[in-house]
Amino acid sequence: MRPGARTLERQHTVGGPPWQIPVTLLALGALAQLVATAGLVTAARDLAAGSFDGPTQLAVVHLYGLGFLTLVIVGALLQLGPVIVRQQICRPSVAAIIGGALALGAWLLSAGLWSGTAWSTAGGGSLLVVGGGAFIGHLARALWRAGRAGTLGAPGAGIALAGFWFAIVLALGATMAANQIHPLVGANLIQIIGAHAAVAIIGWIGGTILAVSLRLAPMFLLSHGYWRPPGTAALVLWNLSVPPIAVGIGIGSAPLALAGGFVLLAACAAAGTFLVGVVRHRRRRLEAPMVHLALGLVATIGTTASLMLARTGAYDLYDAAVPAVLAVLIGLGAGVASGHLFKVLPMLVWTGRYAHLAGAGGAPKLSDLYPAPLAAAEQGAFGTGLVLLVGGVAGRSGTVAEVGAVLLFVAAVAVAAAVAAVVFGAPGTHRTSPAVPAAEPAQ
Repeated sequence: MRPGARTLERQHTVGGPPWQIPVTLLALGALAQLVATAGLVTAARDLAAGSFDGPTQLAVVHLYGLGFLTLVIVGALLQLGPVIVRQQICRPSVAAIIGGALALGAWLLSAGLWSGTAWSTAGGGSLLVVGGGAFIGHLARALWRAGRAGTLGAPGAGIALAGFWFAIVLALGATMAANQIHPLVGANLIQIIGAHAAVAIIGWIGGTILAVSLRLAPMFLLSHGYWRPPGTAALVLWNLSVPPIAVGIGIGSAPLALAGGFVLLAACAAAGTFLVGVVRHRRRRLEAPMVHLALGLVATIGTTASLMLARTGAYDLYDAAVPAVLAVLIGLGAGVASGHLFKVLPMLVWTGRYAHLAGAGGAPKLSDLYPAPLAAAEQGAFGTGLVLLVGGVAGRSGTVAEVGAVLLFVAAVAVAAAVAAVVFGAPGTHRTSPAVPAAEPAQ
């Protein structure tokens, strides 16, 4: 049997799909981010002028949330889920079909929203519901098996809750799509859209990020002896914040939304405490995933605080809503996803291409596949661009917002270049020492 075939067989045995499947989904996600940021550049001035529901804006948000973040999350969970909960999520053939449906659905939906083409919107939405529903079903079965086997743990429970929020997102999205054909929702459509966004960004995207970070953050930093309870508390509080925030926005109840905001701030504080503990006990330098995770928590805290102040009448809620969505969707979601691509993708490629050489010579070190210069450039452009974009939209300055969007596009180019270098490039000839990926900390 060929070495590569032995590697694929070994991966399938432990529950993960062949490495090409998650790598393809992550690469398609990076491409979607690149196109979404290009659209963001063209829409930046409209966003600063207070227009958030134009065709380009809607296409950009859905390409970010579905074509990039959802596809990257699903691709990562297909590979990391079996590592975290010791259970296979689905067979490789099913994983490929789910990934294809989600990718094609995201592009069709975004294109339909941008062009006003009904068949594209309906077709894309249908594929997303089918693909997303299939993923949720298989994920639920895997997590149920993990619970019975005693391998679920806090990260697995967090992934289960995130999957539940994803189901709510799909249901709300389908309802709003149907509303365009047969009006069902009346004057509170904006509130329903707000609730949909809250569940998607905080529950599905943020919840998955936090759950997976409980495992990946210590692993990436080779951290031992850190305090685990703050991470579990953050996971509980984070998910408890979603219902009051979403329902409060959906029914227009300021007290309920404020209560959820306080819980979310407490979750961020607990997550920050956990992250500080991990960093204090690290044995590696800080890299893109941890930098982006910290930036994402800061963006979430600032956004939550600004919306809570707006709810008290300190300033107009409408003026705060659009920059708030941008700050969390991009600052937390896109940032953390981008940061982890710099580490997760090399791990997958190393495992698929070089694991069979470990111990026999000829394998590069895993650290050789980390594109450090591109990661550094991405972090600088992303951080500056996020501040300028959110500040420009909040301050109604189209020029500042546009400059910020351009820098975010530069950051997306760096991510795409890193993905291409890892997937299609070859390690240098000096990288010949045998090595294996760093072992994860003992749990």
